[in-house]
Amino acid sequence: MAFSLRAADRRTDRAAVSAIDTSFETASVYDVRVGPRAVELVERAVTSPRVKRYSMAEAFAEWSTWDSGWVAEDGGQVIGFAGVEWEAWHARLVLWHLYVTRTRRKEGVGRALLERVEAHGRRIHARRVWLETTSMNVPGIAAYERLGYAVVGADVTVYDTLPYEDEAAVYLAKTL
Repeated sequence: MAFSLRAADRRTDRAAVSAIDTSFETASVYDVRVGPRAVELVERAVTSPRVKRYSMAEAFAEWSTWDSGWVAEDGGQVIGFAGVEWEAWHARLVLWHLYVTRTRRKEGVGRALLERVEAHGRRIHARRVWLETTSMNVPGIAAYERLGYAVVGADVTVYDTLPYEDEAAVYLAKTL
């Protein structure tokens, strides 16, 4: 199916981006084991599939500091979004948001958005793209790994409030 990419506009794209169905379902999660010099993700099946939905309101919250973004569209409908922030002090492009609406996954939309992110990173001389996701996002981590991203760390303390207390932050990066 055809789609196009264009620069995102915080003001005019807010409603359409906020309408993206960010939910995913997973039959397994990662248990994050942190040792003195190692981080290990150990996949564990869950008794019943879990569903998670990311709040798109976060993409437009006052604290959300992405400075460049792109939307994927098909027939005027937004089907994907990526937002990044340039951190010049260590030449890192932070991928704050990458979402493809549930009905359009596995069509290359996420790959195309990541390619645009990485091209932007190379243009501004970023050395890497860095991102955070949750240990529950087994499908997303697998997708990032297929696209050349590697686990570079984890934080088992960051999501310590309900309903996230059984999740850990997983950090991935790709050298450009």
